[in-house]
Amino acid sequence: MRADARENIRLILRAARTVFADRGYEVSIEEVARRSGVGMGTIYRHFPNKSALVEHVAVDVMAEASAEIERASAEEPDTWAVFTRVMRHMAQLRSSQMFPISRRRPTEPGPELKAARGALLADFDALVARAQDEGLLREDVTVFDLVLMLNSIPPRIPDDGADEPSADLAARHLGVLLDGLRAPHTETLPAPAADRRDIDRFFRTRFGL
Repeated sequence: MRADARENIRLILRAARTVFADRGYEVSIEEVARRSGVGMGTIYRHFPNKSALVEHVAVDVMAEASAEIERASAEEPDTWAVFTRVMRHMAQLRSSQMFPISRRRPTEPGPELKAARGALLADFDALVARAQDEGLLREDVTVFDLVLMLNSIPPRIPDDGADEPSADLAARHLGVLLDGLRAPHTETLPAPAADRRDIDRFFRTRFGL
């Protein structure tokens, strides 16, 4: 790929992430073109439709989350610190609308997205198992429970220009979740727990991914 084509893709993806974070995945492709400074034809040359662009952003976001698990594991002093850092990172992505929220679509997600999701779930599951083995995380919680919890994080409140900052709803929501996830616990969770099939159905029917 020529250097100018690579640069155009970088500009498009950077603008798409910014626009989607600000306004959600229902924003028009014209707005992405305006923010990126490239023409509509250039966008469609690299991404044949909006779903393809959304999917590429989703792959990047999931790869970023997997990388954060690796970084946190190398930098934090203990497993609970790793776990809470990763949860906060994922909650920030979710609250800024960077985990895709789009209308249902008829096509199945592509192989890159399936691979990125599978890799992230495997990395996250390994971290969950480590925290449970050390007695830090309640043993009846699964990685699929956590994915569903993260998708309950409220989106960021847009800045309306007021002097006082908006409440950080995501951080408050996550603080309550983390407190309830830490071992020991008193509440028994009903069975059965969600599994990979449930998660795949959840993303497909709610987000189209």
